[in-house]
Amino acid sequence: MSGVPSALHVNDCAFTAERLLAVARSRGWRWRFQPVAARGRTWNGPVATAQKAALGAAWLARLGVRASTVDLLHVHSGSVLRHSRLVPKRYVLHLHGTDIRTLQYQPSWQAVIRDGVRDALAVLYSTPDLAEHVLPLRPDARYLPVPITVDELPLWVPRTDRRPVVVFASRWDASKGAVQLELARALVRALDGQADVVGLDWGETTAEAVAAGVRLEPRRDHEGYLRLLAEADVVVGQGGGILAASELEALGTGAPLVLPVDLPLYVDLAPPVAGGSVDGAVDAVRSLLQGGPDDGAAARRDWVRRHHSSADRADTVAEVYRDALRA
Repeated sequence: MSGVPSALHVNDCAFTAERLLAVARSRGWRWRFQPVAARGRTWNGPVATAQKAALGAAWLARLGVRASTVDLLHVHSGSVLRHSRLVPKRYVLHLHGTDIRTLQYQPSWQAVIRDGVRDALAVLYSTPDLAEHVLPLRPDARYLPVPITVDELPLWVPRTDRRPVVVFASRWDASKGAVQLELARALVRALDGQADVVGLDWGETTAEAVAAGVRLEPRRDHEGYLRLLAEADVVVGQGGGILAASELEALGTGAPLVLPVDLPLYVDLAPPVAGGSVDGAVDAVRSLLQGGPDDGAAARRDWVRRHHSSADRADTVAEVYRDALRA
């Protein structure tokens, strides 16, 4: 495509910006990236508060300079609006989950999120469950499925030098569905030591996961996380009724994916997953562990490639940019 507007992607969520930018670079499009000023630390005490203020001022100044060289900003997450909107630049807002599902209903965030949604040139959202939260504010918002670059993922090859391993892919908190803990308890009971049930040491309810019998692994970088999924015998997805980046990455490696809930929002897409309920997920895991070699890996990878291709998502974003700037 010719005439693709230039853009500065601000922040990243679930590697969406990273994957879109990789496609843009390969095509010679002028899309750039600016991360948030700081992530993953606390700012307690007067010295830290002063450091945060200085860091934020420098970040904002850099954003202002870089914004002047592009056609628009692409802001990932409504939680970034509080700072990015201090730069007077047209922007596309990309909503990824908690920002629109939760923050917009909190008094301290409501005006920031809703005004930001209203004033954006265009609004994108990353999973179909967000439609009910986004569309009342922006009926023209567009669903952009999470981009996955399948050919960059490791291939699913379960390790044979250990007992079978069932890996919970998501963090442990209510946003991923309380049914996740229910399934963990049921799996540990049903497998009765014949396989290890593993999850990440991440989230608000890790203590409950440990009490359920889940062995928690330390958090790791993205490459290490993908290896964990690709070496598992079975991967278990969240109970929120969606396929988020973690579930899609598991399928993209070719790993069998089991969910404790149905996926009515994907009924027309027929995703290659098993389960549908806690009991159904337990039965599916046991069947997968007791059955012969699984030959569905290629079909799972092809499904992700068809419905979540990073290249196709980048084409859509370029189209959104052009339409928004024309309007």
